[in-house]
Amino acid sequence: MSAFDPKRLCILTLVIGADYRRSLEKALDSKRAYAARHGYTYIELGEEWWDRTRPIAWSKVPAWIYYSGLVEEYDYIWISDADVYITNPALRLEDHVLPYMPAEKELMLTYDVCAHLNTGNMIVRPGVWAVDFWKRVWAEESCINHQWWENAAVVKILGQALPADLEAVEVCMKSWVFNAYIQGLPGRRLWLPGDFLVHYAGVYDAKLMAELMDAMDAGRVPRLNMWNPKEPPTFLSPQEVEKQKDGSHS
Repeated sequence: MSAFDPKRLCILTLVIGADYRRSLEKALDSKRAYAARHGYTYIELGEEWWDRTRPIAWSKVPAWIYYSGLVEEYDYIWISDADVYITNPALRLEDHVLPYMPAEKELMLTYDVCAHLNTGNMIVRPGVWAVDFWKRVWAEESCINHQWWENAAVVKILGQALPADLEAVEVCMKSWVFNAYIQGLPGRRLWLPGDFLVHYAGVYDAKLMAELMDAMDAGRVPRLNMWNPKEPPTFLSPQEVEKQKDGSHS
């Protein structure tokens, strides 16, 4: 097996809309700095990939198809949504994330703390299977206007349990490793200081995301109510943080 080459790991993010990009600039900057720190390739896509025939989230899929075909350039692609903020850049992907992906697998995604498969952070091996899989995701037209968009298509396809897909896909049950949330079902392990990143899944207010990033930079640990997204965030006390770090939440 050849040695790991960080340049052959691509961090791929799509962000569309000037206001959205402006609000998430800190999150995007965190990825640029992270890639530079560890020698990874960072690619930030924009309006050039916007397919106006579908909701914006779908515009990610043609990019996934294209970059998953670049076998000669990349060994891994970390597909990461724009609303992902790296909070512990010292953690390297090859040490912290890639060990969870078996050598025979083509795609790794997480089972999140809301009890769903989530596509917000995924590791893909470029190749024939990945290109075909994303093409099948794009072809799931029944999911175009689903509230989860392309994520719903992925769930639908994997729910068919085709043998080739089952052999190719790894589901990481420790979602906090590279897809931590600040909201979820009771008792689930949410983002804590020291975690690699936070994904603001279900937070559709970009201004609120910017405020949450500032709060986390200031040492605060926010929580949102997944059942009432309009409810203002709460913040854990230092005692509550230590309790959760001690493993009282799984």
